[in-house]
Amino acid sequence: MADHLMMVLSNARPELENEFNDWYSKVHIVDIVDQLDGFIAAQRFVLSGEHADSAATFKYLALYWIQEDKLAEAQAAIAWQRAERGAAEAAGRQPVIPKLDVFAGETQAWFFSKISDKYAADDSDVTAD
Repeated sequence: MADHLMMVLSNARPELENEFNDWYSKVHIVDIVDQLDGFIAAQRFVLSGEHADSAATFKYLALYWIQEDKLAEAQAAIAWQRAERGAAEAAGRQPVIPKLDVFAGETQAWFFSKISDKYAADDSDVTAD
């Protein structure tokens, strides 16, 4: 069961949009879930349709579900992989979790903890935690 989420907002460099999406969906979220402690699932979303805030600054959202009792471990793993990536790049070696140069600007990431149970309409088919 997942009681925590990590939410990451990002943008792709326009000329690398396809490469960004291919790498992020097929490599990056898989690396995070498979190699970092606490993460149990991930899914990506793209901004679409009409929305109340027409000044949205990010196009892409990635959600990472974190195991119920593993929030501290997941937070430490994210901090570790960022430091390890910097050390690896400085040493001229491949980092454990590589990051391609396909991002436009900075990403933003936050951790959230569940404060209520999920409510769904009786006839809905919601299966994600």
